[in-house]
Amino acid sequence: MNRKAAPSAEPVSESEDSSIQRGGSANPVYPVERSNPFIWVSWLSKVMAGEKQCEWACWFRSHYAWNKVPSGLDLAKWTADHTQLLRSRRAALEAEGFAVYTEDQNSFTLMGKTGIEVSGKPDIVAIRGEEAYVEDCKTGAPRHSDHFQVLIYMLSLPYVEGPWKGLKLEGRIVYDSAVVDVPSAKIDAELKEIFRKTVETIGGPEPARKVASWGECRYCDISRADCPERIEIVPKKTINTHNLF
Repeated sequence: MNRKAAPSAEPVSESEDSSIQRGGSANPVYPVERSNPFIWVSWLSKVMAGEKQCEWACWFRSHYAWNKVPSGLDLAKWTADHTQLLRSRRAALEAEGFAVYTEDQNSFTLMGKTGIEVSGKPDIVAIRGEEAYVEDCKTGAPRHSDHFQVLIYMLSLPYVEGPWKGLKLEGRIVYDSAVVDVPSAKIDAELKEIFRKTVETIGGPEPARKVASWGECRYCDISRADCPERIEIVPKKTINTHNLF
């Protein structure tokens, strides 16, 4: 597989098209290796929460820019719903006297000693006096990874310059019908160790464990061209060939 280094300074985000063309060609191309491993917080959170068993998929994304498989997600609707929820939450916080910073204002990239980069963009940071909250807005069903995502933001932001510098950060997950607290007490030595090991696994030089299954592959955006083990056929049900029940 021929590979060419791609700068990690302008990483491909989850919501962007990661296709890379040579000479303006519209044809699919081989993956392009990043100059440094680059990991989105939301990739980490799903692995840490156990929602993604195929660590290789995250490893591949962190090391290469690639041609994505269309997800089937109605991105326009998701963006509109998310924007509406975020704006509503921002207005509510401002009415309570908070100074509110949103999305790109909170964007960060941390580089570790080995060159691995971890990047994130919390939806909201709200500050009022000594109070400071990191919030993420979710329009879908609640997931365990939502908590890990906010915890990683809370763990990372103290090392990033911003209006939150020097303040104790608490967390919240904002759903359509509820706001769930993520207390800073959950950031302990165990969480930090899980975070560190996950970053090293996903960003390290050796390919991580690959777990090809219908459940993992059906929503994966990595094609069979890059992952020959990808499973694209729904498993057949075994009917009337046993006497177990």
